[in-house]
Amino acid sequence: MPDLTGENKIIRFLQTRYPANSARLKKGIGDDAAVIETGRSGEYWLVTTDMLLEGVDFRREWTPPRLLGRKAVAVNMSDLAAMGARPRFFVVSLALPSGISEGWMRAFYDGLTEPESAQGARLIGGDLSRSKSGIGISITALGESLRRKVLYRSGGKAGDLLYVTGCLGRSGAGLKLLRTGDARPRARAKRDALRSHQTPSPRCEAGVWLAQCGFVRCMMDLSDGLSMDLPRMCAASGVGAEIRLADLPVFEESRQWGCDPAELALHGGEDYELLFAVSKSKGRQFEKLYPAKLPKITKIGEMTDAAGAIGILGPGNRRRRLPEHGYDHFRR
Repeated sequence: MPDLTGENKIIRFLQTRYPANSARLKKGIGDDAAVIETGRSGEYWLVTTDMLLEGVDFRREWTPPRLLGRKAVAVNMSDLAAMGARPRFFVVSLALPSGISEGWMRAFYDGLTEPESAQGARLIGGDLSRSKSGIGISITALGESLRRKVLYRSGGKAGDLLYVTGCLGRSGAGLKLLRTGDARPRARAKRDALRSHQTPSPRCEAGVWLAQCGFVRCMMDLSDGLSMDLPRMCAASGVGAEIRLADLPVFEESRQWGCDPAELALHGGEDYELLFAVSKSKGRQFEKLYPAKLPKITKIGEMTDAAGAIGILGPGNRRRRLPEHGYDHFRR
């Protein structure tokens, strides 16, 4: 029996047991979404699913139903953004304990279908069930490629430049506020942190542009933290990586409430920003052409030929191995 004591090990086990061996299945287990060729439309359809469980992924006392609906759909749309797909449809399965009111249901579904979170995708169905131990939410989303241009986690090469969109660690800073009981802050920085954690903005417009521009070799979204997700992209591409601590776009304001911005940027998770690689020879051209209206991008390092070795350059250019301290559902 294989050792299944970590999320990555479980995924590798499933990849081996259920390989993508269908002519119409362009990508199976192991990426942000599965990619299917429908045969008639001339495009690819992408399928992804995500669960949020009460007590594991959220607490009801921290999360009003409207915000919970917004986050539940946004994390699925982030998976589509990571592969450059346009969100089209989604279904939601909902397990509810006794005592959930009609008002709670209305607010949850209002949040679920808000344009900013659903990114144009339409709710087309789902399932309902009774739960004995809390709320369970499972969403499956479908996206459509544009001119069959889909980005995978694989495709990166040694020497490629690594970029991220937006700011890293802001969501983790918001989670710390909730854990310390600061759920209704007045300070703007704290409100921004809570908003990032409770209602993330999927980078769908940026993802489509990055897939279409012709410069990006591989991409994924940052859901479990840079220190967990960067090794996954490197493993899929067969390379290593080296990033620079000083170049990370951290949420510096979090120092005000006792956070370490760099640690949150590396390990905090739930940022739902995009991590991607661009050929070094095309880096300057890419940066000039990147639209100003899209979320800012930051170059944080590059891929190396030391497969599986993920390093970080700290103060004084001292190099150390980057530990995988991001979120893993199954870590002991």
